[in-house]
Amino acid sequence: MREKKIPAQIVRRGGSRTAPTQRTALVVSHGPFCLDGIAAAACVGRFYGESSVTPVFTHPSDVDRVIEEATRASSKPQDLWIADITWKHQKTETLFKDLVRQGWRIFWIDHHTIAIEKDEAELQALGLTGWVATNQFSAARLLYDYLISAEDLLGKAPLVLKQFEKVVRLADDNDRWVHKLRGSRELALTVAALGGTVAYRELLHLNADLRYSPRMEEAHRAARRGLSDSTALAMRTRLEKTTDDGLKIVAALCKGYTSEVAEALRQAMTTHSVRNASHAIFLLYNLEDQRISLRKTPACEVDLARLAGRFGGGGHPAAAGFELPEAQGYLQNYLADRLKQALTE
Repeated sequence: MREKKIPAQIVRRGGSRTAPTQRTALVVSHGPFCLDGIAAAACVGRFYGESSVTPVFTHPSDVDRVIEEATRASSKPQDLWIADITWKHQKTETLFKDLVRQGWRIFWIDHHTIAIEKDEAELQALGLTGWVATNQFSAARLLYDYLISAEDLLGKAPLVLKQFEKVVRLADDNDRWVHKLRGSRELALTVAALGGTVAYRELLHLNADLRYSPRMEEAHRAARRGLSDSTALAMRTRLEKTTDDGLKIVAALCKGYTSEVAEALRQAMTTHSVRNASHAIFLLYNLEDQRISLRKTPACEVDLARLAGRFGGGGHPAAAGFELPEAQGYLQNYLADRLKQALTE
């Protein structure tokens, strides 16, 4: 199966200028364990000021519900930032129009396939103040660049945001699986271990030299232990199959850290000179949240976002995921039936 690449697109709308100190912001972003989503929210926090921002982190499957609940809970119009995540339902678009009429300003920044494929005319009809939808960079980098350049809408970016650029570039390097910048993997592991608003607060106060706080250092040590356990589980449970056209599928169980575990599986295939190791898809069933993550080798041309979309999920061409409820009780049912059989023999 070969898929063509989706073209990147960048769209931006204008609006009236309002200094950031005059408004508060609500951020709904991808999380709670995603460096890119949490770094994107931290960009907003550094721009408006910590006390003026309320961050909410959610999985893509819950984003519509979270947007509705978070905005309805607000007693006054705010700036709503939706980062590293995209709504799915028509009801949410109706909500956007209602919020705009009430005086909200809505900004949306995303780089996932579901975002890029949104119809531009339909987006314009929503009345969004600004948006960026492209797979050129990760959401954190796109949002950072937007805040730096959008003086006509928001005012001049403060120094505390500009001092965050190094973190933004690390988030971009890790989320797009480039891994050319030293420290990107380590920061991603640390943020995953901290999670949600705790990680958000730590990034808000992280110095420009990226010196970890004691809490971050402990989280990183815990993450290394967790990754080691998850990788060991994946190695013990991995199962390999090959499609008719030679594509290798490697399925395994894990406990979090799916991207890093997939990389460990890839390295193991390379080390053992597995045939077709350069063209492989890694399917990981995460026991922590019962979700399935897909990763692939660089040479594999399958668009994982489109593949996951067939199961109601989504993501990036090289990293995606979905839920498969019927699989959650499969192993338990099998084991219970075997035990039942043994008891009756």
